Amino acid sequence: MIALTMAHDGGARPLPDGGAAASAGDAVNPANGSVVTVTGAKVAPAFGRQPDTLTIADMLDAETVRALPDNTVVEALRRLPGVSVLPTSDSEHARDEATSPVIRGLGAAYNNVTVDGSPLASAGGPNGNLRSMGRGARLDLLPSSMIEQLVVNKTFSADLDPNAIGGAIDIRTRSAFDRGGRAFFTIEGAGGTASGVSRPRPQDRIGGRLAATGGFTFGPEQRYGLVLAANYQQLDTTADAHMSTDTVSENFYDDQGRRVAGASTGNGRAVPQQDKYWYMQNTRTRAGVTVKADARPSAGLSAFVTGGYYRFRDRMERNENLIDPRNTATVARQTATSGTYGAGAVEVGYSWQQITSATSMLQSGLDWKPAPDHNLGLRANVSRATYREPIVMIKYATNASYSAPGRGGSTPVATPEYGFDYDTSAFNHSFNVAPSAWNRLGNYKLLYYRPDYARAATDTIANVRADYRYEPKQSGFGVGAGVAYTVDKPEYNIYRYELVPNTGAPALTLASVIGPTAPLWYNRGGLGLLTIDPARAAAQIAPLQAAGAMNVTDQRNLSNQDNFEHSERTLGAYLQGDYTGERLRARLGLRSDATRQETVGRALVAGSWTPLPSSSRYHFLLPSAQAGYRVSDAVDVRAAASQTIGRPGYDAYAARSAISFVNAADAGNPNAAGVTVTVGNPDIRPRRSTNTDIALDYRLPAGGVLSLAAFNKDIKDEIFDTSSVGYRYQNVSYANAVVTQPVNAAAASVKGLEASVIVNSLAWLHPALRGVGFSANATIMDGRMTVLKADKSTRALDRLVGQPDRAANLSVFFLRDGLELRAAYNYQGRALRSIVPDIAWQDLYWASRAQVDLQASYGIGPELTVFGQVQNVGGSRMTSYVGPGRNLLKDTFSVPTTVWLGLRYTPRLAAR
Repeated sequence: MIALTMAHDGGARPLPDGGAAASAGDAVNPANGSVVTVTGAKVAPAFGRQPDTLTIADMLDAETVRALPDNTVVEALRRLPGVSVLPTSDSEHARDEATSPVIRGLGAAYNNVTVDGSPLASAGGPNGNLRSMGRGARLDLLPSSMIEQLVVNKTFSADLDPNAIGGAIDIRTRSAFDRGGRAFFTIEGAGGTASGVSRPRPQDRIGGRLAATGGFTFGPEQRYGLVLAANYQQLDTTADAHMSTDTVSENFYDDQGRRVAGASTGNGRAVPQQDKYWYMQNTRTRAGVTVKADARPSAGLSAFVTGGYYRFRDRMERNENLIDPRNTATVARQTATSGTYGAGAVEVGYSWQQITSATSMLQSGLDWKPAPDHNLGLRANVSRATYREPIVMIKYATNASYSAPGRGGSTPVATPEYGFDYDTSAFNHSFNVAPSAWNRLGNYKLLYYRPDYARAATDTIANVRADYRYEPKQSGFGVGAGVAYTVDKPEYNIYRYELVPNTGAPALTLASVIGPTAPLWYNRGGLGLLTIDPARAAAQIAPLQAAGAMNVTDQRNLSNQDNFEHSERTLGAYLQGDYTGERLRARLGLRSDATRQETVGRALVAGSWTPLPSSSRYHFLLPSAQAGYRVSDAVDVRAAASQTIGRPGYDAYAARSAISFVNAADAGNPNAAGVTVTVGNPDIRPRRSTNTDIALDYRLPAGGVLSLAAFNKDIKDEIFDTSSVGYRYQNVSYANAVVTQPVNAAAASVKGLEASVIVNSLAWLHPALRGVGFSANATIMDGRMTVLKADKSTRALDRLVGQPDRAANLSVFFLRDGLELRAAYNYQGRALRSIVPDIAWQDLYWASRAQVDLQASYGIGPELTVFGQVQNVGGSRMTSYVGPGRNLLKDTFSVPTTVWLGLRYTPRLAAR
């Protein structure tokens, strides 16, 4: 599909180098700067036609990204048809920022990401569920300042990496030879703030960002070039959350008030397991630099070297209040929306977690034309991604029970003082503990202290590639062939260390370490947030630790069984043939993908930890075909068919079983709640998809483009995280443990329709509307997936995990006399979040969500622009549903409204 990303007003507008873009439907010829007419084929914004008009793709260029209120690559991607974005879905972190794209219903793990065609390493994203080492590069690390063009390829040709069932995202960096080699420079700075900041602890209310990009050519005949892009941003935010428990969110009872088990919904009256509140205060810092050196020593020879380093640091303080009946076996006086638990417990927690994600890359390339129409390309690159997260956790609980010295952990105890009535009459439920008991701080005793807890992941990718192409300038047949070899080595480890008071310890209560408060927005009992002062708590604990009044819970077992190392070697080769006629273009290709992998996990065997190596290999021959036909100067039709694969996540292969307890004392308790288990699957197989696509592009007479596309994907061995309840570990059967394991589904498919329109100016309606234009797109998707239940029967679902049923974007802009106004609307329909095959009502769904963003800019002069941005006008929240009617609260997270105000300086540089 076409995404025109040139001038926004149908007239001229400044480019970063001080020149002017072409009018709607035109593009700039990179050879001489002249304007050439685009006739409905896919084009490269602002600097010429894309070399391959067969691919069905959507694009954004640097100018368009800059005109949108988006600061990262992943934010910009959501504007494209068929692309949605999702936050992290773990049980520890905030969800106010998008981290991964979903292309045509398929998540980041199955969408290949490259920078200038070379693979980018991934160390995964934040995930407190111990499933953080998956594929899919963290695009929220990458700044928009490094982009020359974002391309989302939705069809596959044999020269591309086949790990692209949803699509392939290529981030194309700026070159000094763009725009005819003219020097360019842009620098901008802005200050920003976020709504709700400084609750409950003071934060910096004003953040800042600085970004600069410049390039120039030099040397004899200007045959050498250099581009430098750098960025820095820091912003403090506060987000609140309300939720039920991390695992089975709801309980059901019979008419006698007795809890029913399994898939039964008893009398149909759902009761949340917990009433949990979070405040997450984040300081997020992003910094990056990209350096690209180009050389064109002769007409037939060019080379480049690109280096980049990008770091994202997220320092989070999380304050937690949790109301739990502890014993949910019976409920009293139950009505449709209320009931009573005779006893309960309250937990007050504090967590400090600092994620540092960094990605570095070094790329090199050489292109040589040994003879006319013959092209030889060589590429070599290495990329490394790291994830480090040290964690400190402190928790107090009402009437905590301690173990004898040296003999274990502690646990909250339900008492009648903290019994409560619950109220589910509104979507956000409320457990109404008596305020007098809630505020009796002497009843809250230290439950545990985790001073040394850390997660770490590293991924290193090295890749070499050689390509040959014969591409005649005139009509006729061409041929392409190439080979690539990739080595990918990820590893993951986690470390835990916990201290808990024992019966020899004096009472350590919340009364002497209480921190500031904040509202509990959804509690209808008038309760306020209870917080811990971490410095005072640590000082309170230190003497006990020195005196031996704290039991050390050795969690090395939990660490060893989750750590793993993985190695993957892939040899790819392709052959493809092209035909170019006056109106018809066609391409046939065949890709060979042979992969060998080895994974080392660990398990407790005969009382000692033993490495468990596993290995596998697979080999695919993947055909592809593409064709494009120019019906007229205004109409272009394209079709494609291909087979692609989706490699499983790195951690899916490890022969491991990681178990996590809410409290250390729950180990050994068969009725413990909140127990989660993550199990690997060395026998997991890659997905394989057969894809068909057809697209039509129509150049509107008044300027702009209308695009339509239809697609279908039939997927074998679809992969999803299955959940089951109950797990036996070290001779104890945990009845309530939720076990998650990646498995291959029986079948899956997704089909959909995409439509987009870009109108650069409404002058055809009335001359007064010359400066008004819009772009809009909509996607409708219909997915199917069949999953296996424990008894080997199957259950059908109406979508894939992560797939929304629809998505839409609308961007309206106005430009006149240096003033540009833009409003952008983004909508994502309900999406499946996770599956429990045997209990359908426990499936989780992301709620539909809409967001409005605004941007305004005004040219003070020819070189200086003042601009402002407002993201998430109205503060739309991120919410998840559960239950038989998919209408019960799993969790809801606030997404702050952020405001930026800044200046952009773009000097007019003299042409060389």
